[in-house]
Amino acid sequence: MHDDDLTKLAADLETELLNGATTVAILGATPTALRIIARLAATGLDTCIHGIYTDQCITASLRVPLRALHELRDPAIDVVVVADDADKQTLLQAALPHLTGTPKVLVAGYGHLAYRDPGYHRELAALLVPSLANGYPNTLPHLHQCLTNAARLGLNGVVAEFGMHKGGTTMFLSRIIEQLGVDWPVIGFDTFTGFPARRSPLDMYDHPDCVFTDLDAVRRYFTGRNVDIVAGDITATAGRLDTEDLVCTFIDTDNYTPARAAITIVQERTVVGGAIVFDHFTGVDRFRYTLGERIAALPLLEDPRYFHLHGTGVFYRQR
Repeated sequence: MHDDDLTKLAADLETELLNGATTVAILGATPTALRIIARLAATGLDTCIHGIYTDQCITASLRVPLRALHELRDPAIDVVVVADDADKQTLLQAALPHLTGTPKVLVAGYGHLAYRDPGYHRELAALLVPSLANGYPNTLPHLHQCLTNAARLGLNGVVAEFGMHKGGTTMFLSRIIEQLGVDWPVIGFDTFTGFPARRSPLDMYDHPDCVFTDLDAVRRYFTGRNVDIVAGDITATAGRLDTEDLVCTFIDTDNYTPARAAITIVQERTVVGGAIVFDHFTGVDRFRYTLGERIAALPLLEDPRYFHLHGTGVFYRQR
């Protein structure tokens, strides 16, 4: 738990004690639990702590007793402090059957809102080349969810990516597909010569950190994987998908002209239950000049075959 969140949690607990609470249960045998106890001990308020409640088998000798979750049935407990941020939901769900009455529950932090999927995090950590799909915070989780949903629906087709850079996101897509046990090929598009010359006032983005020209290195990176790399200007190469059924397409071209060329094809070729995901349809940080990619996608909002949830880059093909 971050220090600021711990401070807020401790302050809420101190307020409850000052308002008359007498028996406190700390939920979770965590470092945060020990920090709360130490803070209360400094002011002599730790005598109100009835115990640290956990379903873990721990034999440590602590100043505050370790107790099993079923002991939360004690009706004297009037405050429960959840001593974890990311796992607060899990702890509360485990404790709920054992709580008597309605003790005041204190929590802090927002770590529980993070995307939680073991397979997602495992594949992300395994990438040798990091993904730069970061136009908005949930780009990668949303891609993972779209692929997972498509697999559940039993969709057939290919996965496409426009704007490969070094192939970090491409590998992520390929590994997730493999983990899902489906056989969708990944078709990746990039110029591998940098950003093309501007063909529209809306082609506003051009940054050297987003340019990678070693096509041979990228091809070596995908040796042995079901990945087809299509090099060249997307306006000329997007036709590669003219006869493909698309399960999911990721568009990260940054600019209007290549995004528009890609959309013209994938809007029609995406299968029902599939999705088109944009890296720069939403987002409020760092990417002011990728507005062209968003504007290229705006016509999709008027296409009744697609559903878009505000604040995401996902357009779901619903019919």
